[in-house]
Order: sequence, then C-alpha cells, then structure tokens
Amino acid sequence: MINWLTIVLILIATIGGAFGSFFFKKASSRFNLNILAQLRNTELLLGMLIFTISTLSYLFALRTGGLSIIYSLTSLTYIWISIISVKFLKEKMNKHKLLGISLIVIGIFLISCFSS
Repeated sequence: MINWLTIVLILIATIGGAFGSFFFKKASSRFNLNILAQLRNTELLLGMLIFTISTLSYLFALRTGGLSIIYSLTSLTYIWISIISVKFLKEKMNKHKLLGISLIVIGIFLISCFSS
C-alpha cells in the first residue's frame, strides 16, 4: 500500500513536470543557442526551476514507496499536460485524448490497488 506522503510527493512531481513542460513550450519560441539570450528567457528559467523541484520531489517519493507503483503514478503527468494544454494553450480536447486519459486512470487504479 502506498502512503499519503508518497502520493503528495508524486502529485508535486507530476504537476511540476507538466508545468515545467508548459513553460518549456512557451520558451521554445524564443529559444536559440545564444546562452546569454537564454539567461533572459524567463519562461525557460522558470521551466528549469519547476523541473528541478519536480525531480527533487520524485527522488523523495522514491525513498518512501515502491518503484513499480511510483513509476506508474508518473503517468499522471499526461493527464496534467492535457488539462494545461487545453486551458492555457487553447489546444482541443477530443474523444481520443479523453479515451487515453480514461485508460491512464484505469491503469493507475489497477496497479495501485493490486500491487503488494
């Protein structure tokens, strides 16, 4: 069984990973190989900071729970990315995306409930 601390850490890690990707997407329009210019790319820097926090949260979660369960819970990131993309990037939700999200939720439920 997974404990509450692990769940909170994974939620922080997955939501952070989704928002880190969101800020990387926003930063990509201004991205180039000029390092000095990228130091002024606030979306890139924010994405890096959020990904760092997400990674640290994930590492602490690994200390508190089993890898097979924790790794399956990281698929929550796909759900958060879908929600963020629709809300902030004005992407369209369609039946295939909804089916995919539903299958992810079912998979997480099955793995979490039936892992020993």
